[in-house]
Amino acid sequence: MTQSRQVAAPAQGGPENDNSNQGKETQKKQGIKNMKEKCILIFIGLVLGIVLTILYFSICLKGTETQHFCPHDWIGFQDKCYYFSKEEGDWNSSRYNCSTQHTDLTMIDTVEEMHFLRRHKCTSDHWIGLEMTENQIRKWVNGTVFNKWFTVRGNEKCAYLNDDGVATARCYTERKWICRKKVH
Repeated sequence: MTQSRQVAAPAQGGPENDNSNQGKETQKKQGIKNMKEKCILIFIGLVLGIVLTILYFSICLKGTETQHFCPHDWIGFQDKCYYFSKEEGDWNSSRYNCSTQHTDLTMIDTVEEMHFLRRHKCTSDHWIGLEMTENQIRKWVNGTVFNKWFTVRGNEKCAYLNDDGVATARCYTERKWICRKKVH
């Protein structure tokens, strides 16, 4: 009698299959670990990027965008502050009122400044810091000679801003006034 010996096939739940499952589990754990590490690295990179961006802008803009403010009831334009009075006075008292604010009646340096002043003065005439000297030369309150870049109507001593531009009147006339000072 011949005996045949059959080799039993390993059971599905046997040790070889256990090794295979353990390998898959290890790979799965390794994949999850790699994924966590990638997520952590991405998060750190984003936080670092945001911090560097904030630092960059705070340093770069620090010198260019310092906050300057005009006093209450003053209006800012370019690098100056303007006060448009609500009350009226003659030219000398208007200038004195500006001096109590450590400033003077406004000068007008540019076309843009002229447009700004005319826009904000409303319908009232306002004294400005231009006057005729005794020798018939127009000077600004800071002593510089008027360079005639705009027309001044009239031959009186003190200048004011009206709806049409700049004109002159006797200095004792009552008008509102405009003070100007540099932004600090």
